[in-house]
Amino acid sequence: MDMSQSSNQSTGKSEKYQYNRNGFIITVVLMSMTLPSAALFAYFGYKNQLLPLFVPAALLILTFFFDFFPLSLIRQGRANLAMTILSAVFFIDVASVLFVAQGFGLIGAASIIMVTLSIAGLAMTPNYFTRGVAAALVLGFAAVALDAALTAERIRLPQLETYSTYIAAVIAAPILLILLREFNKFNLQVKITLGILFTGGIVVATIVLFGLERANAIVNSLSGRFEANIIEQTEARISSVVQIEAEKSDSLFSETTHDLLGIAEYLSALEEQTDQFAGGVYWNAEENIFQLSRGQYGNSNSDPASIFIPNTYILNERMLADLNTAIHLDFLSPGFLDTHSEVVALYYISPLGYTIYYPNIGLAQAVPPDFDPVQEPFYTIAEPRNNPMRQPRWTEPYQDPAGTGLIVTLSVPVYTKKGLFKGVVGADLQLTRIAESISNIKLAESDFSILLDEHGHILAMPEQGYALFGLESVEIPVNESPEQTVLDTPHEDLKPIAEYIAVNASGITSVTINDESAYLVISSLETTGYKLVTFAPENELNREIVASRASIENDIQTAFQGAALILAILFIGALIVSLWVGQIITRPMKRLTGAVEQIAGGDLTARVQVESQDETGTLARSFNAMADRLSQTLQGLEERIAERTNELEKISQSNAYRAAQFESIARISRTISSTQSLDALLPQIARTISAQLGFYHAGIFLLDAHKEYAVLVAANSEGGQRMLERNHRLRVGETGIVGFATRSGQPRIALDVGLDAVYFNNPDLPETHSEIALPLKIGDEIIGALDVQSTEPNAFSQEDISILSTLADQVSIAIQNSRSYQQSQEALKQAELTARQLSEQQWSQLLKRQSIAGYHFDGVEARQLEASQAAQQENSLSIPLVLRGVKIGALKLSPTDPARTWDEDEIAMAKATAERTALAIENARLLQDAQKRATKERAIGEISAKISNLANLENILQTTLKELGRTLPGTDIAIQFTSENSGDNNRAGE
Repeated sequence: MDMSQSSNQSTGKSEKYQYNRNGFIITVVLMSMTLPSAALFAYFGYKNQLLPLFVPAALLILTFFFDFFPLSLIRQGRANLAMTILSAVFFIDVASVLFVAQGFGLIGAASIIMVTLSIAGLAMTPNYFTRGVAAALVLGFAAVALDAALTAERIRLPQLETYSTYIAAVIAAPILLILLREFNKFNLQVKITLGILFTGGIVVATIVLFGLERANAIVNSLSGRFEANIIEQTEARISSVVQIEAEKSDSLFSETTHDLLGIAEYLSALEEQTDQFAGGVYWNAEENIFQLSRGQYGNSNSDPASIFIPNTYILNERMLADLNTAIHLDFLSPGFLDTHSEVVALYYISPLGYTIYYPNIGLAQAVPPDFDPVQEPFYTIAEPRNNPMRQPRWTEPYQDPAGTGLIVTLSVPVYTKKGLFKGVVGADLQLTRIAESISNIKLAESDFSILLDEHGHILAMPEQGYALFGLESVEIPVNESPEQTVLDTPHEDLKPIAEYIAVNASGITSVTINDESAYLVISSLETTGYKLVTFAPENELNREIVASRASIENDIQTAFQGAALILAILFIGALIVSLWVGQIITRPMKRLTGAVEQIAGGDLTARVQVESQDETGTLARSFNAMADRLSQTLQGLEERIAERTNELEKISQSNAYRAAQFESIARISRTISSTQSLDALLPQIARTISAQLGFYHAGIFLLDAHKEYAVLVAANSEGGQRMLERNHRLRVGETGIVGFATRSGQPRIALDVGLDAVYFNNPDLPETHSEIALPLKIGDEIIGALDVQSTEPNAFSQEDISILSTLADQVSIAIQNSRSYQQSQEALKQAELTARQLSEQQWSQLLKRQSIAGYHFDGVEARQLEASQAAQQENSLSIPLVLRGVKIGALKLSPTDPARTWDEDEIAMAKATAERTALAIENARLLQDAQKRATKERAIGEISAKISNLANLENILQTTLKELGRTLPGTDIAIQFTSENSGDNNRAGE
């Protein structure tokens, strides 16, 4: 007896030592991996600037030092408590990783289950094994559920996931070695359980991981094709937009060229009739040209054009006669300038030395008296010696001396029909207006465009462009051409891009700027050879790719979460099955005894499962027969209770289904009421109906303008998306139940599509077994149909028809409201744009006629300001006068004290005053225009009244001349009659 007790004590001490040793090894293994894991998270957090990754890194470092406490407990013989603390700390570490990063649910759950089971089975006494298994399952499932429940905005780093898998494998290796060493010491039930778990777990994990890997490869392949297609479409779209803008800008140059050629032909025609015009009937140069103080010749500023003759030329009869002929440009030039707003000046330079310049800016006083236009490039490039082909020629862009900015001159030679060179007609085009139209190109939020001449000089570039190429905007001297090019960039990484722009005349390519990809699009202006260059970031243009990548990542993440859940469930099932098999093999009699005790205690439902043909099987069958006889008396009552329970369950399910439908209708109604754009509304309705009501396919058809076809405009299913891509349509009244519903205005149901004669067999929706189509009506007008399809036969009940009919009415109203809203918004925008353009045009004309720069009040009196006096003083407050979005002036407040600071109340008062001033000025301008029109109408009426009472031709003519002379003082008025022959001659000359 003493020997037996001594042997038991020796065995107990040996087992305790074994548990302590295993616990010590497991603790050391976990401690050895905390520091590398912390360094891994800290490295990726620092490299990718992800601060949340430092949280698990810091927690792992703290865990390393805290694990010395479980080691101390193990040395004290308290291994169970030490292992419990170690399991809890390990779960906290894994949970901290799940909170900041996604993709660790599966590996985290596997690690928790592995560590917890190893601790319970190898380092704790047997009475803790069952609780350890339960804890492992609960904690593993909790890790999977936590990863699935947390939001998708967490950090996702595939490299970190890979390294974490290696860390888990390193932890598992020594634990497996301990397990193999201790395997023979386990009882039969544990061996069977571990064998089933190991073999089944490997098989299941291999299949799941292989399936996920193949699915991931297929998804990546399909997404790559989708991204390539989107990129191709994006490149085609932006190339088209830039080309259209280039053609639009080039049309300004080409139209100007065409019209200026017409003026040159008009001058040539005038030269053919010099004999008729040389006498100065319309305008006599001999009377209207006078010599200025410095020897040059000019004319009055009231004439339509400026005349300038340098003091280096002699005024002679030939020049005067030629001037009298060429001055007939007055009849075309103002209209040309009005038609071409980008043209700031139109002029004719004669080889005789005179210049006719439109508009009249007092050219003789504005230029040096010896300035000879015949020697300037805009004349010499069109001369016969430099232009033998007599083609229109463009000058290099240069800074306008008149202060209008960067301009370019179009020079067209003028020849008579006999080939005699008669001079050059030129037009100055303001490039800033063309640059403004180019700046309106908007492919993305942060794109920009630049305009270069044929030699690569910068003609127009926004601040973004200068900042990108590291250049400073250079002030171009008067009459000088731009010299700066993109090749001047100091950034070496931009040199290849600049060279590409300089070499290529057109094309599109992808470049990398500041570690970001961007599209570079080049298009040429054929008339001038200028280049339009546009930069657009790829990430803004390829939003669909970014969204697709995010969607794919979410799908993959969902698949991994599902896989983790499946593995967890399979592991739990395998564990249960293994325990069950072990119990069958090792303890059949114990189960039989337990059943007998249950029967003795009054539980007549207890039965023993017959699993073999041996003695235990025979005994089990006899026991079950006895139990069956005892339970027959209660069987009838149990059946009735079961039937009543089934009825109650069916009623409860029906009520729950109806409540769910009404809740879904409410959600769909909220979706409809929250969206006003028809393009966004219809797809959202289709998706919401399918998601909320659980149908396979939901589509919305709208009738075309002729009400001949029902056109599919929105669908949620994959087949519906393919139908949308090919513009799927059904003929009204002829094709399918949708055609029936759109013709009759009544719902049509196919509970079994195979038996319905009207049903249209759609290859894009092969899984359809039942379908319902409900008309969309506004009043009595049918505008389309709502088509809902299900994969189940007989899927639509009468309640479904009522609910979907109500939903169809709501969809109809939503479509009508969306259409009305879009029409009203478009009308409002058009009205505002028209009012703004009209106001801008009227104020532009008024400011051209207005010679006063403004008014100034010095505290005593208000006085007029000239243009040279409108300078901005230091520390002054300038408030723009804005009318319908158009700036018409500014209200400037200048303090007497330069150190004064304007407070918010003063600024608010100045803004309010500026608003009311703008309205008052507008009212005054409208009143002035009305008075002018009234004066003009009154003068016309008086003249008409006086000459209408006269019957004599001479009296009529004299009265007309006299009244016009009184109305237009300082004007020579003549009425000249021409004979029929002279008129024919004139027409022949024309």
